[in-house]
Amino acid sequence: MSSATGGLRELHQVHLDLDACQKQLENGPRRIAAHEKKLANKQAEIDAHKADITTLQKTADGKNLQIRTNEQTVADTKAKLNQAKSNVEFDIFKGQIAKAEKANATLEDEYLELLEQVDAENTRLGELNGELKAAEASLQTTKDDFAALEPQVKTQAADLETELREAEKCIPTKMMEQYRRLVIAHGPSTLAPLDASACSECFVELSPQNIVEVRTGKLVICKSCGRILYSPDA
Repeated sequence: MSSATGGLRELHQVHLDLDACQKQLENGPRRIAAHEKKLANKQAEIDAHKADITTLQKTADGKNLQIRTNEQTVADTKAKLNQAKSNVEFDIFKGQIAKAEKANATLEDEYLELLEQVDAENTRLGELNGELKAAEASLQTTKDDFAALEPQVKTQAADLETELREAEKCIPTKMMEQYRRLVIAHGPSTLAPLDASACSECFVELSPQNIVEVRTGKLVICKSCGRILYSPDA
């Protein structure tokens, strides 16, 4: 194996390792943000649920007030029955009582149905509060895990940056500017090993001359995708 080929393979591996570290450092805050969003959404769902319960309870209280008012109307009207001055007036009072009692029968059914809805929604609220606590615990675990991991990964990344500068010495000075542009464009896939006689990145076949050049350690750039090629086992 030529030193140039070995150097390119080592350089590629350092790029890959450094990229993995950088992704770990990027993914930590992203995961935390995702958990925070989930937590905020759950809190918003709970707040909306509480508002719905309040509305239901107010409606139920209104029905109950109507029932009590109608009961008082019935009681007052019944007291007037003995004071009726004619059969017509008596029948009017009886009609008022019947109407109020019929209205109350409907109101009581609606009131009981509303109470059942309030009970059901309160049960669901308890479940949502449990889900909120689970989301809070998951967020805290994610924060703790990243807080423990971050210093290690930053140290590893710093070490890899040093290794990268050393590994880049295998790139000829006259090609360094082009190499930098490729790194900006392609990141860790700037370099690609040969796959038999093709570029492993774009799978375009190389000419026999290019294959020989890659295997003998000459720096060759894929004419199709622009990657720097090297032999993985030369």
